[in-house]
Parts: sequence; C-alpha cells; structure tokens
Amino acid sequence: MAKQKKKRNLFVRILLWFFGCILAVAALIALANVISTAIDMKFAEAIEPVAMDKQLKPVLDDETGCYTFTTDRELKVMQLTDIHLGSAFLTVANDKQVMKTVETMVRTEKPDLVIITGDAFFPVPQSGTFNNANELKLLTTMMNRLGVYWAYSFGNHEYQGFSYLDESALAERLEGCSEYCLFQRGSEAVSGEGNYAINVKNSDGVITRSLIMLDSHAYREGDKWGFSEEYDNLHADQIEWYKNTVNNLTELNKQVIAEIKDTDTRSEYAKQFSIVKSSLFFHIPLAEYKTAWENYKNNGYRDTADTRYIYGFMGEEKAPYIYCGSGDDTMFEAVLDNGSTDSIFCGHDHTNNFSFEYRGVRLTYGLSCDCLVYKNIKNLGSQRGCTLIGCGSDGSLTISPENYYQDKYDFEGKEEVTMQTLNKQQEKAGK
Repeated sequence: MAKQKKKRNLFVRILLWFFGCILAVAALIALANVISTAIDMKFAEAIEPVAMDKQLKPVLDDETGCYTFTTDRELKVMQLTDIHLGSAFLTVANDKQVMKTVETMVRTEKPDLVIITGDAFFPVPQSGTFNNANELKLLTTMMNRLGVYWAYSFGNHEYQGFSYLDESALAERLEGCSEYCLFQRGSEAVSGEGNYAINVKNSDGVITRSLIMLDSHAYREGDKWGFSEEYDNLHADQIEWYKNTVNNLTELNKQVIAEIKDTDTRSEYAKQFSIVKSSLFFHIPLAEYKTAWENYKNNGYRDTADTRYIYGFMGEEKAPYIYCGSGDDTMFEAVLDNGSTDSIFCGHDHTNNFSFEYRGVRLTYGLSCDCLVYKNIKNLGSQRGCTLIGCGSDGSLTISPENYYQDKYDFEGKEEVTMQTLNKQQEKAGK
C-alpha cells in the first residue's frame, strides 16, 4: 500500500509539474505578446497623416444608404490585399515591414480610397496569437492614422476557428471605427458581413461607378479550422442582393438623367450609363479565374476567343494553383446577365498577380503585402505591392499593378529582397 501511495504521489507531482510548465510557458507567451503588441501599436500610432491635395470627402447618401464620392475627375482607388498583421511575439519584425510597405505606397500614391480585399490579419498558431481583436486594432490604427478613406472586405483568416472574436464581433468593431473607415455591415438578411457599395457620382448626380464589396466567407461547413482548404463560395442571397443593388442604382441613374435639361448632355449620359457601371471586390477568387488561366495556358500561353491576357503571372507552386471556392455559385453568370460589372478584384493567392479579360469581364488579382504567411515570403519581392484603379468620370476604368520595389516607393532602410520568377513556364514562353 505504501509503495502504491508513493507511486500515486509521484504521478501527481509529475502531472502538476507538467501542467505548471504549460502554464508558465503560456504566461511567458502572453507577456511576450503584450509587449509585442505595444511595440506594434507604438509604430502604428507614430504614422503621420498623408498630405492630401484637396481630399475628396464621401457622404452617406440617404437615398441609397451608400457612402458616395462626388467628383468630375478620375477617382483614384488603391487595392491592398493579404496584409497579414500578426501583432504577436513571433511577428514584430514582419508587422513593421508590412506596415511600412502600406504606409509608403499610400503616402506615395495619395489615393482617394483604399480597398482592402481581406486577410489583413492572421490569428493562428503560426503568428503566435489567437487575438484577432488586437490585430484588428492594429489595422484600424494604421489606416486611420494615414488619414485616407478606406473600405474592407473580409477574407478567410481573420476569424477562423482559432480566433477569439467571430466575424460578427469583428464587423461590429470595424463599422464606424473612424471617419475614414467606410465599412458597412450590410443587411442582416444577407449572408456574411460587409456586403455594401460605395458609389462615385459626378456633379450632375449621375452615378459613374459603383464599387461593390462582398463577403466571400472563409471555409465550407465541416472545415471550420481550414485544414482541408475547402473554401466557401458566394451565397445565393448575396448574388440576389448584388442584382437588386445594381438594378436599383441603374433606376436611380435613369431618373437623374431624365431630369437633365440639356438635350445633348442627357443623350450622352443615357448612352454611357443606361446601366450603372460597377466593380466587385472580395477575397476568394471565382472559379472563372481558374478557367481563364487554364484557357490561356492550354493554348500555349496565347489568347483564346473568350480569354485575353493583360498582365501578370500565376505564381502559386502547388495544385490547384488558383484556390477558388470549392462549391458552385452563379456569381459570374449574374454578372454577365446583368451587364453592369466590368471588373472583379480579389486577393487570397499571394503569389498570383495576373489580370485577364474573360468573356468581357476583367478578372484581376491584387498584389499582396504578405510578409508572414508563405514560406520565406518576407525575403521575396515580385508579388508585393498594390493595384491602382482609376475610375473615370466617363465610366472608364484603368488598372495598374504597382510593385513595391520600384524606385518611386524608395525610402531609406527599405529591405533587400529577391525578385523571384513567379511562373517559369510562362516566362519561358516569352509571355
């Protein structure tokens, strides 16, 4: 009996020691994260506002419920994607690098609007924290300190199974976090958070373009943690909301145009904006991105009847290379049927940066800012940057990929990186 008692006591002591070690490590990690978050926040809070020349100020339109820019000049939009702030002890250097990247590009370009297409933070074990509340605060501090207007569309990482806050809680904190944040949660009757539009009007009150954000969600049911990489799709009620939104904006345009007294002006507007022009922004690419790429590749890296190559590379190194939703949706069919949307912008695949015109619709990957998630990506540079989008007052659209390591973004202390080949076969083919 005495021997058994001693064995039990020894086992209990070992168990207590084991759990004590775990608690001690957890406490050290928690303390390290508190210190790291403070370092990150100090850097973000030191960012000086961008000196904007005659900054356009959007107003919340009572009729549409949308934030609206009014201008007769081109509206300059910057798409950023996959920033991946960690705000933890494992990511301090990465966070500083990516915040400097964002700050430098915004300060140089002085956009009227920044649209972030998801995955701005990364609350998973790889970053050393599950605290997406701290990561959200770091993002909003950085963007609001810059003093430019910005919009957000959720990705798949901000609130996956590991994290403290779910998407709803994040959206509640994001909406109205400052005068510069134009994020809206959208209708409770529609799936997801952040299905909303930002409109551009001219001085005659005609909507020259609608910039529509959609929540492309995270993972399919049964893959909450994302281990299988089974990504979700846009839902049917979102597609219906999209159709209703562009139809309603088109009707508003028709009413405004009908009231214009000058005959020539009214006739010209009726030609240009009989259907409101729109662009879509969300995180996970549609299946049509994959179709367009495969059409082009399988035709010897040449255009086809449906697919026209514009620029860029497919840089993902493992199949399926383009990580679109795992199910089916009818978003692209709705785009074709409606005739409003001429361009779609996404992120998600950090080393894909191509742009195609597919069946008359421009499909574009934004350049990523990631310094954390992909192996060794902080030391690679071909994929890093932003996408500039010019929304003309005549409804025209210009799209320009801007690599961060070009001379115009130069500053003292910029990191040295390798400008890697993103697609060797494509480059070999001379494309």
